Amino acid sequence: MALLFGYLVLVFGIAQIRYVEENVLNFEPVFFVLVGIAVLLGFYIPITSRFTIYSYLMTWTIFYGLVWAFYWRSHVPPLNAQLLGIQFMLVIIGAGLSYDVGRHLEGINTLLEGLSSTTYPNRTLEIKKAEDRISAELTRSRRYHHPLSLLLVELDKKAETIDTKAIKSLQKDLLHRFAVARVGQIISDRARETDLILRDRSGRFLLLCPETNSENSLLFGERIRRAVVESMGADVNWSFASFPEDALTFDELVEFAEHRLGIVESPQTQDQKQEQDMLA
Repeated sequence: MALLFGYLVLVFGIAQIRYVEENVLNFEPVFFVLVGIAVLLGFYIPITSRFTIYSYLMTWTIFYGLVWAFYWRSHVPPLNAQLLGIQFMLVIIGAGLSYDVGRHLEGINTLLEGLSSTTYPNRTLEIKKAEDRISAELTRSRRYHHPLSLLLVELDKKAETIDTKAIKSLQKDLLHRFAVARVGQIISDRARETDLILRDRSGRFLLLCPETNSENSLLFGERIRRAVVESMGADVNWSFASFPEDALTFDELVEFAEHRLGIVESPQTQDQKQEQDMLA
């Protein structure tokens, strides 16, 4: 990170060096845009895709060539080959350094995920790694006309009792990761062997429950919420969607559950509202 920061300071500093009345290297404004985009994408490419550094650098080589062919080639006055070469090398170096930083950030993220999962072991699967099992469960439910429900559970950050304002960002991130892992463990302990427990990148849990109708989903969701409250002193938001009443595909089930999130009222919440109405 320090090397990348120093490199950016050097690049933008060189552009300000003047000899008599002209800049030593008169970089084009588009060059700075290219450097900025290359650096920003380099942080996220290793996390969000399987691009190797060679593929990433090759992509920027092609992109730089396209910018030259469709923009700089018709530039007036024409740019000399030396300046074009220096700009190209600086863009590629910036892209490579930022990719390396992104790769290390992804490594740290993986390490923290592994640490939290080891502390609170559970049988949660990432959605991308469970696509075949999701498809198999939906196919079986369609073929035999069996009910199936999707239960969506997420940790309610507003209900955390810890004063996170006084904690640094890294500490908050660690606390959240361990809290999510603990919720996963609680769900795993209470789910059936046939239930498929999934987790997306935002830390939400999605339970695919075969042979489960809407009424049972309500009871299961409330049981999970109470277990989290008793074990952690925190709370969760949850909702559900049923096949085939609410949706016919997995993505539609998720979308329906997201739409319903916050609308579902637990029995405890309903009782509290009744008490408030009676007092009023």
